[in-house]
Amino acid sequence: MTSDFRQRFVFDNLDVRGCIVRLDETSSNIQATHHYPKNLANLLNEFSLAASLLRDSIKIDGSLTIQLRSKGAIELVMADCMTDRRVRAIAEYSQEELAADHVLALNQLGEGTTLAITITPEEGDRYQSIVPIEHVSLAECLKDYFDRSEQLPSAFVFHSKEEQALGIALHALPKEKVTDAKMATEHFTRLQMLLSTLTQEEALGLDSPDILTRLFHEESCRLFDSHGVEFGCVCSAEKSLEAVRALGLDDLKSLIEEQKSEGKQSLVVDCHFCFQRYEFEFDQLIGLFN
Repeated sequence: MTSDFRQRFVFDNLDVRGCIVRLDETSSNIQATHHYPKNLANLLNEFSLAASLLRDSIKIDGSLTIQLRSKGAIELVMADCMTDRRVRAIAEYSQEELAADHVLALNQLGEGTTLAITITPEEGDRYQSIVPIEHVSLAECLKDYFDRSEQLPSAFVFHSKEEQALGIALHALPKEKVTDAKMATEHFTRLQMLLSTLTQEEALGLDSPDILTRLFHEESCRLFDSHGVEFGCVCSAEKSLEAVRALGLDDLKSLIEEQKSEGKQSLVVDCHFCFQRYEFEFDQLIGLFN
């Protein structure tokens, strides 16, 4: 098993499946490039876990993005999980307004805050869902979203401490093993309550079999093979040029004149996720419009 992984499991006698995601090295790589305060780093870890868990739940090839935008101290929190399960994440915030010891409650980030899930298929149109922000934690907001939109109960738990992160998702399945609706609901409620008892020490210190034994020792639960997850970016010189082209010729010319006035001989485009730098000659950029 790699240090970072996703691993599915299923209950033999109940219509419920689950997934465990651990992102220790990925979290370390994300934090190493930006040095976020601890509270924001932990929130960003939760978004990374959520992106990976949600990507695992969709049945199409493509990437999934979960992002929060706000007009307050935290302007952006975003995590992507690509088709090959690579994960990247970034946050933008005001250092003057965000206290390192401030408890981050999503439903108290201010008016105009939005939380969205975007799925970008490899073929077909991108589509986006807005997640209501009526709860303190990301886990609670996602549970509420699935209850409303998918009409199949779901539950999430995230535990993060600096460069360690683990998340678990439970999803109810169409009724086959337990056909009585009331009983099926009671079973899922019980599993959800058990999941909520997982402590941070257990989540970050135990392996997957021990976690499931600790939580669901009275259930027949099968754990499948793990699959590696890693930090990764999709930036490239080609995509950077596409972003420059999107400026339009007039704005590009103004940008080039500004760069020349500062004595620069080329335009440098930085990737905010991985800090990869791409440098382009001015003539090359103008040539995009020929």
